Amino acid sequence: MPTKKRFSLYTAIMVVVANMIGTGVFTSIGFQVAGIKSGSAILLLWLIGGIISFFGAYSYAILGSFYKKNGGEYLFLKSAYSERLGFLSGWISFLLGFAAPIAAACFAFSSYFSGMLHTDPSMKIFGISSVTIYSVCILIIVTLIHSYSHKVSSLFQNVLSSLKIAILLILIIIGLVNSSDTEISFALGDHFMDNVWNKAFVFSLFFVTYSYSGWNAASYIGGEVINPKRNVPLALIIGTGTVSILYILLNFVFLKNIPIDHMVNQLDVGVIYATELLGDIWGRVFGGTIAFLLISSISSMVLAGPRVTNAVAKDFKRLSWFSYENKNGLPIRALWIQAIISIIFVVSSSFESLITMIGFVLNLFTMLTVIGSLRVGLRIKKVSGLINKFVFPWFPIIFLLFQLWILIFGLYSKPIESCIGLLITFIGIPVYSWVKR
Repeated sequence: MPTKKRFSLYTAIMVVVANMIGTGVFTSIGFQVAGIKSGSAILLLWLIGGIISFFGAYSYAILGSFYKKNGGEYLFLKSAYSERLGFLSGWISFLLGFAAPIAAACFAFSSYFSGMLHTDPSMKIFGISSVTIYSVCILIIVTLIHSYSHKVSSLFQNVLSSLKIAILLILIIIGLVNSSDTEISFALGDHFMDNVWNKAFVFSLFFVTYSYSGWNAASYIGGEVINPKRNVPLALIIGTGTVSILYILLNFVFLKNIPIDHMVNQLDVGVIYATELLGDIWGRVFGGTIAFLLISSISSMVLAGPRVTNAVAKDFKRLSWFSYENKNGLPIRALWIQAIISIIFVVSSSFESLITMIGFVLNLFTMLTVIGSLRVGLRIKKVSGLINKFVFPWFPIIFLLFQLWILIFGLYSKPIESCIGLLITFIGIPVYSWVKR
């Protein structure tokens, strides 16, 4: 059954926004202020992260304007390089790329949800931890919603993501109009330069990029977006730009209103912020609000991931079972297989182990995809409005240099987890030979 294009530009933008805005922006600043004492240096961190993400989104937009189907990196790498490399990307997406981040987001949701209910996260229900039960329940609910139709999926994603943006804007406005002022400096003097050239600045930048991850989300649903040649690039660029502005403003109001010593090494900076400005009761309410915001992140990944599996399955006869679509054109089998894998991660892994295991290989395939955008961009430069001599090839090249540093840093800081990710990738080579045979 041919896939029906039912996702609007707004839905595609909201998928990008929801993928990007997770717990990272509320948790990472607590570790940044431990080694960086300049407010302007911390804002520079988030500005650099936004610029690099925007350059990556631009590179994917070039490919999205040329290859107008579902699949993301699988489609791009298969088309720009070879079917084998594309399959390896799809293999990683199937096993880790979406299922693991979904499980991690479910873990985070459950932690904040337990805090809202004032229950101990280690509490057992029928011998199973409450965090595990909450994680599995929210995952099943979201998967059921996305199993019905494009209209229901779009409505659910748009409403949650719009509310997420509205809540962040309210928090930013409250912080901007609040008269409290901390001692942190936003000046661009010697203190600023000393902090920028500090090792802590480089280390923090690695984790800021994790907070920006998800900027490529619209490329996974390109085949179901109305007018993909126009709307997929717009969704990537507008979504990434919107989140970058929100992140910089949100960190500014955190620094402006919370004393540094209250934030150092704290994971719940968002709750601390709400407590400082609005009192203890509202601080607890905001903990529940973060749990609510995470549902849109879970939803966007549940929506995007099966499109990669479905695209791979359509190209290989031995995987055709996964390509089945229901009467509404939804990849229903891929959707529920992804849910099962995520549940396995939920009951068998920890938040940290999930994130560190997938980071290296996902960054590697992102880097290869952007190299592919250079190859394709040079080929279509006379027919695409995205190819401009003032930004191409400079945006992709700058992104690649930064991505290379991320890869080296990740391999150095987490060698075991990075090698496990590579090993899982290489296992995909004999799997490719089997499905191709």
